[in-house]
Amino acid sequence: MKKGIVKKSIGLALSASMLLSAAGCGQSSDSSTASNVVSIDTTVYSNDGISPDSPYIDMGYDLAQHEDVVCYAVGERPTDMDMVLEKLNSEYLNPWLNTSLQVEFISWGDLGTKYSLLLSGGEKADLIYTSSWCNYNSESGNGAFKELTPEWLEKYMPYSYPQQVPESWTQAAISGKIYAIPKNSSTFTSYNVFVLRQDIADKYDIKEINSWDTMKEALYTIAENESSNGIYANGQRGSNEFGDHLWWQNVGADNLASGYDFMYYTHNSEDLPDFDTDVFYKYTSPDCLKYYLEMAEMAEHNVWSPTRVNDTSDPQVNFESGKTASIIWNSAAASTGKKMEDSGLGTFAVYDVTPDAPAKRDSYANDMMAIPANSTIPERAALVLDCIKGFPEVNNLVVGGIEGVHYTLTEDGKRINGESADNYPWAAWAWGLPGKDTPGEYTDDERMSYFGDVCTAKEYSPLASGFAFDSQPVETEFVVINSIIEEYSSSFNLGMFGDETEAKYNEFVEKLNAAGLDKIMAECKSQYEEYCKNINEMSTGSDTSAKVEKVKKK
Repeated sequence: MKKGIVKKSIGLALSASMLLSAAGCGQSSDSSTASNVVSIDTTVYSNDGISPDSPYIDMGYDLAQHEDVVCYAVGERPTDMDMVLEKLNSEYLNPWLNTSLQVEFISWGDLGTKYSLLLSGGEKADLIYTSSWCNYNSESGNGAFKELTPEWLEKYMPYSYPQQVPESWTQAAISGKIYAIPKNSSTFTSYNVFVLRQDIADKYDIKEINSWDTMKEALYTIAENESSNGIYANGQRGSNEFGDHLWWQNVGADNLASGYDFMYYTHNSEDLPDFDTDVFYKYTSPDCLKYYLEMAEMAEHNVWSPTRVNDTSDPQVNFESGKTASIIWNSAAASTGKKMEDSGLGTFAVYDVTPDAPAKRDSYANDMMAIPANSTIPERAALVLDCIKGFPEVNNLVVGGIEGVHYTLTEDGKRINGESADNYPWAAWAWGLPGKDTPGEYTDDERMSYFGDVCTAKEYSPLASGFAFDSQPVETEFVVINSIIEEYSSSFNLGMFGDETEAKYNEFVEKLNAAGLDKIMAECKSQYEEYCKNINEMSTGSDTSAKVEKVKKK
């Protein structure tokens, strides 16, 4: 037991109503330690089952009965997962909450089928990862997740709730209701850079790479000279498209609602965009056709393998193993380059090919933890989540493993990989769990810090990032439209239509319109205008008003 990590006395903190007000106004929480907690009714409670130095003692909970909380994560189970869970359970959860945590994993290959079945079946599940891209809206609409009111969160997440970034609740809300607890630390994962085998670039005297076009020229040069050596210029794939992400960044567009294909032209401004002039549906915009024509041209130049349509191998793995010479990725780009370099295959460099594009932090709604509606112990699940997110020492253990084994901390709180880091990589699975004080990575390699330096220098916080779309009113249309996108998108992304790209694109758009796209866009406009109305009403609050005035002057 780590004594002194918390204070047993409970101080008065922000009330639920104040937190909601702060969330609407874009204010930040000043809570920095787990001792800043909300006050709750402690007139009826039992301390049976927990240790005398538990931070949850005398807080109104009956924890006498031991419970096993089952959490479902997405991805592959780390080698040292059991070692970390043993330490978490024995040193924190069992003595503090009379609870143990069990973590099960849904593999990427099973995600499309197992996720919904898990929530609708009889398997025990008390916590589950969700995201704007991972079933959050659809499963919330289906009633699969427990609705979390501010009062309930305030009571059962007493340490982490006051620390939570207020705007994260706004981004997680669906029609004003919360169905999952967002992460509490956000990085620039939505910004993308170009990582290249520098040894190959030097081989062909490739120098300046600072735009989409110069990147494309470099890819063509490598494709022409290296494909015969078994090295493709890029590992493009049909789904989860990296080039797609970079293209929209290149043309100055951003997602309007996380998890959906509504986009808008930012004009490098934090202002709310005008729906009629700046908002568009991704797949029916002229820039989408331009992108697909670019992909057809790259395919013609053999930038990627012609068999990629049937190849499910990961671009990251292909780059790390030397099968491809480049990768387009976000904040993890340099790390995959370092792995390739450490394997002795070559050297790497990171390039910002959209120097004029602004960079925003990832939506908090992109990584969350929900409590399934069929959980019989939702309160205990919330307390486990509170313990993990509310105490830095516990949070670091779950997110990064055992200090001294999987990572070490420098004197100024930066983390360095430990000898067994590969057995429990930092944030390899716990994406929805990072707390407020998660440590940054230490590096003396400028390539590793390049991404963060670039993004920080041009960071912006658009007011539109708080908009969340509720798809339930048009769910029928979305089902049809998503099936059409699935039918065409892989072939477009891989440039497989060649000279027929524009004709196929027109056919694609015609089907989307026939499937009810106008109705979806009308619903989006209605919800967005309501969001703008609320923002304008809240602008009378000092903090948001100041921010609105600031962006108007840009």
